[in-house]
Amino acid sequence: MSNMNPDELKKRQEYLKQQRDKLLEMKKKEREKQLLAAEKSQPKRPMSARMAKSAMQDGSTNESDKLSPEEEKKMAMRKAIADRLKAEMLGK
Repeated sequence: MSNMNPDELKKRQEYLKQQRDKLLEMKKKEREKQLLAAEKSQPKRPMSARMAKSAMQDGSTNESDKLSPEEEKKMAMRKAIADRLKAEMLGK
């Protein structure tokens, strides 16, 4: 390496950087594939402690029956907006 001229050394550095970038990209894609495969193979985790506790008790989660307080609040707000729009439309 010490007997290489500066131009050859520069070319070698560029080549090695390209190879490193290719390897890093391949590894990144492989990690993403593994993550997607792991997410597909494992059941969805409960989003709240309440859901996790109920899942541990019954063994299954039924998200349509059990909503977190935040989700209940969102649903109540949506219902209120829908009722308001319905009243405005029928009133006019």
